[in-house]
Amino acid sequence: MPPSPAVLIVGPSRDHEADLRSIAETLPITFHDPAAHWGRYDATTPASIATDTDAEPPAGLLALTAEALPQAADLAESLGVRGPSKASAAASADRSIARTLLTEAGLPIPRGTRVDSHQDAAAAAQWTGYPVVLRPLANLGHYGAIQANTPEELHTAWTVAHTVALAAHTAPGAVLLEQAQDGDLITLQTITTRHRTQVAAAVRTAFTGHPLLQPSCHLVTAQDIDQDLAQLATRAIQAIGVEQGAGHVNIALTPLGPVVTDTAAHLQGDSVPELVRLATGVDLLLAAIHTATGQDPDITPTRSASAAVALIRAESSGTVTGQYADPDQLHAPWMTKLNWETSLGAAVEALPASALARCVVTGPDPDMCLSNLAQARQAIQVTILPTTR
Repeated sequence: MPPSPAVLIVGPSRDHEADLRSIAETLPITFHDPAAHWGRYDATTPASIATDTDAEPPAGLLALTAEALPQAADLAESLGVRGPSKASAAASADRSIARTLLTEAGLPIPRGTRVDSHQDAAAAAQWTGYPVVLRPLANLGHYGAIQANTPEELHTAWTVAHTVALAAHTAPGAVLLEQAQDGDLITLQTITTRHRTQVAAAVRTAFTGHPLLQPSCHLVTAQDIDQDLAQLATRAIQAIGVEQGAGHVNIALTPLGPVVTDTAAHLQGDSVPELVRLATGVDLLLAAIHTATGQDPDITPTRSASAAVALIRAESSGTVTGQYADPDQLHAPWMTKLNWETSLGAAVEALPASALARCVVTGPDPDMCLSNLAQARQAIQVTILPTTR
């Protein structure tokens, strides 16, 4: 009988593949995901894993996306092993559940409601007041989020958010409409062990231009985290029922005070764990794996630097016909990684904006890091042949 894995990772994991490859050199990791294209793959179904009395169960289960959390929670309960709680999985996969739990905990959230049609959205926008943000009720991060400042813009916003929501596994087609929040967005990265939550890092995010609210840049810098915000994030994570593992909480720093705009019981995507490791030395993915195996991870910072990622997106719809990066910039000491997110010949869309490339840079401080990121952006070119109508 093969040895049981330390952790069975349920669902997609491609966004964390490079870090997982490194961790797999010392820890046995198995994937329950047909799309996993490296490492040991568990080809059985969740039902057969749960009923096979001869098989050694994993020490714990881990899901790296909101959509995979419910399956991981069900499987963990069936096997009687560590994994995400059912409450946190449901709240992470469905924003309406999270909103209810956050409200019951007395936390500040944007005024909003579920809408199932353009007519619902128009009525809700009159209630919340413009500007509004529409995004899929299924928690897909920022994908499909779009702002409408006027009733005239609402139709396009509804169409974009609803189209993305139709492909979601949870609450297909449903959209959350909320009052837009002024101020910067900060996302606090959390690790919970034995019901105790610690804030490991803070991420600042810049977004694409109006009307889309898709991230164009994330920045992490080693710095003291505001304790009031850390407490707010801890309360949010506890409110949705996280008992162990990684999580993240989005907080809008509005003129009237901080507002919780999202929370989930999984690692943030967009290379954020890599940024945290480069800037602070804290390995969030490894910490999440350790919690899944019953260990108490050490998230003490060991570095003091900054790291950022540029998420380069399509500004027009069409076909990718060219990709170029200045070789001098690629070999700069501050350039950590460049990934082409779309292959040559692929079709891309402007609404929502398809990912074209992703580059990670470092710097000794935030200003230098952002300066390096600007140079990297200028060095990357993607040619798109516009779609003819």
